[in-house]
Amino acid sequence: MLSLRVPKIKLERIVIISQWRAIRISVYSIASAFLIFSLVLFYEGADPLQAFQNMFSFAFDPKLGLSLTIHRAIFIMFCTMAFIVPLRAGLWNIGMEGQFYMGTIGAFFIAYTFPNYQPEILIPLMIIGGSIAGAAYGAVTGVLRGRFNVNEVVVALMLNNIAFWIVYLLVVGGPWAGIAESSSRPLPNSAHAPYIFNIPFTFFLAIAIAVLLFFFLRMTVTGYKIRVLGHSETVARISGINQVTLFAFAMTVGGAIAGMAGYHMWAADPAFLMIPRPDAYKAIGDLTYWGIIIGLVCLLNPIPTIPASLFISSIITGSTVLVRRMRLPFGLDFLFLGIISITFAAFQFFYNYRLRVMRR
Repeated sequence: MLSLRVPKIKLERIVIISQWRAIRISVYSIASAFLIFSLVLFYEGADPLQAFQNMFSFAFDPKLGLSLTIHRAIFIMFCTMAFIVPLRAGLWNIGMEGQFYMGTIGAFFIAYTFPNYQPEILIPLMIIGGSIAGAAYGAVTGVLRGRFNVNEVVVALMLNNIAFWIVYLLVVGGPWAGIAESSSRPLPNSAHAPYIFNIPFTFFLAIAIAVLLFFFLRMTVTGYKIRVLGHSETVARISGINQVTLFAFAMTVGGAIAGMAGYHMWAADPAFLMIPRPDAYKAIGDLTYWGIIIGLVCLLNPIPTIPASLFISSIITGSTVLVRRMRLPFGLDFLFLGIISITFAAFQFFYNYRLRVMRR
């Protein structure tokens, strides 16, 4: 008599995940997203290979989408690093959107106040102004979490909304209103970001920050304390680590980096050079949440965020041609981005667990 033996599957928790395992899981999640979207394309009567070829050829074509791909990649890099530092301390920085808005206010305040300054003076001041504004906004969340144990996610979401409306009041009929309806007046020419090899200098600034953060988190005493706090608040308390100070510090650093994105987004893209209408800057603010996904996929390591941000940016940029070039239904590009988000989130399970088949 034949008997069917069903293998027993055991769920094992992974204590320490290697970088190679993280890379494999990321590759599997990306492959799954492309496979799922290929099925959607088949259903719509489109050739998936042709669709992906159109998408990436547009995103990396120097005459078409490459400049936009690089510009958005830099923005996402800033947002990812703004997420990584607080989460190393155990805080979820969902407030990158609001910190980006406040960084915009800080940078534009400097530009409008000192429009006649030379670029070598004005641009650093704008970056510093954006960083200070973003840092101050992030510090509010950190202090409330450390001192009063207020949930940082709730606080950050409320602050995001407040920052949006502050920008709105300044731009729409406010002191920064321009001639065009619902947008600010243009930045002075001296505030425009210079380019190096046809790449905004903020790209090299973002890479420098990523390298500095890598060594800071790995090789400094404060970085070690942040990692201990993020691993266990109890252990940190027993070790004499000041949680209030570190929570505030981590969120301040995260907010400062997100604030720099306020200068980059509007001053490094010739298509803007001003604060656009509210629905436009809200759409840009929504891009900050890609920093959460990329930060988790990169295991809170700042260095891999560089290629990961470029890859995600190429998909965001290139997927827009699917509707125009291939006459596919409107919104299919957003569906693709949603599938990528879901698969990245789902595969996070395999960072912490593995399935092992047990032999009887």
